[in-house]
Amino acid sequence: MTKRAASAAADDAKRVRVDAPVSPAAPSGRDHVAPACLPRNTQLPSGPLSIDACAPGCTRIAIWNITSLKSSDNKGLMRYLHAENADVIVLSETKVNQVPSHAGLDAMYKYRYWGIGEKKGYAGIAVLSKRKPVHVDYGLPGFDDPSSQARMLTVEFPHTVLVGTYAVNAGDGLKTLPNKNRWNDALEQHLLSLQSKNKDVIWCGDLNVVWDDRDLAGASKKWNKAAGYTQAECDAHRRVLASTHMCDAWRERHPDAVGHYTYYGWRGQCRSRGSGWRIDTFIVPQQSLDRVKRCEIRHEIYGASDHLPVVMDWDGEL
Repeated sequence: MTKRAASAAADDAKRVRVDAPVSPAAPSGRDHVAPACLPRNTQLPSGPLSIDACAPGCTRIAIWNITSLKSSDNKGLMRYLHAENADVIVLSETKVNQVPSHAGLDAMYKYRYWGIGEKKGYAGIAVLSKRKPVHVDYGLPGFDDPSSQARMLTVEFPHTVLVGTYAVNAGDGLKTLPNKNRWNDALEQHLLSLQSKNKDVIWCGDLNVVWDDRDLAGASKKWNKAAGYTQAECDAHRRVLASTHMCDAWRERHPDAVGHYTYYGWRGQCRSRGSGWRIDTFIVPQQSLDRVKRCEIRHEIYGASDHLPVVMDWDGEL
């Protein structure tokens, strides 16, 4: 990172702290951890996995940051995918360097699209589908960064456009916050352009941002210090949803839930302590929210990755 970029990131963070009005995402003073009723296992459960069936007449979509295809494959990736049996799955942070030949995935999903970046062993996005898409685009238009191809796939189906995402991270010390700001600007324009197709747009995956302090542990200590919980990022996320008239399907279906996280870092016994983040979700059109018949975090599916899968049952065909 250049000195100029580092200085810009510091300036951005400073402006957030000093000049900006209080954000609705700012800490309320009530810090949270995952409630005791949620699982805190550190390995994928042994034996058959209990997964509810897809709602009648629906298409099931699953999202999962798998940390790495290679590592998750050794820890139970296919056990979960077979149990879930989603019609479409979005895998993020695949870390593959070329389109993989994977017997299990190839057998389950006829249509497979892998977004791969220039940097080896970094990022990566995949959309695997049992339904044939109309068109697929790689990368985020207007975002001039080599990692773009490994961070977004826009998959158009007959009635729906699915935007699978592994969003840019603001980085340790917020050193790449300027890049995240550019990502959000390009993302907003991309979603708006897709809406001109007069199809429902579903934006989903690892978004690397939270909505408010209900969605991360220890919020008061992390505000404007931790990537994914800065005013610049949270306010931009709200702006994108407002301008596109979209909403967080999981939050809409669970308005009072606190501490329901989708990511628990490997280090520091985060899972055992219930210290996590909810950064993986589905964003859907407000006018089509009634098509979301179910949106759930698979809280017990931990250990193959440091993220949990999230599933949505979408009424009708994509």
